[in-house]
Amino acid sequence: MATQEQINAARRTIERVRDQHANDVRKLINLLESGAMKGKAADRLIQDCQDWEAAYKGVFRRALAAIEATPVQTEPFEWPGPPYLPPPDWVRR
Repeated sequence: MATQEQINAARRTIERVRDQHANDVRKLINLLESGAMKGKAADRLIQDCQDWEAAYKGVFRRALAAIEATPVQTEPFEWPGPPYLPPPDWVRR
């Protein structure tokens, strides 16, 4: 389970990457639509970019939904082993 802080950090990262990606793809589409490239190849590339933009919007939407569905760790982790055995190193970090 993740802490609320980890969930919030993951959400901010996904939103930042989503926004950056949207800006980059939108700039490319605008560049192509302004006539930087002409003909059928340009039309096909514009359509591919628009399809790519739509597909990635879905990816980011699903990633944010997964983050929202992540259970929050409300209590600190405690080593469940017998008291005479020390916890492994990764617990002490």
